[in-house]
Amino acid sequence: MAPMPWSKLMVTGGVEPTRENLTAWVKAGVFCVGMGSKLFPKDKVAAEDWTYVTDKCKEVLGYIAEARG
Repeated sequence: MAPMPWSKLMVTGGVEPTRENLTAWVKAGVFCVGMGSKLFPKDKVAAEDWTYVTDKCKEVLGYIAEARG
């Protein structure tokens, strides 16, 4: 981020819904992250398991908030 500290970067590749991965991205200086299949697994969506999806989203948001301090 040093050459362009005013930039707000969003990463989408290599992002996993884990505390370790999200903490590493936040500490690297990203503004936000994008996740697809790892946050919305096909089997859970096909089964309409919205409780799982909701809980996973809440968990991920908690990891991000924790990493931001």
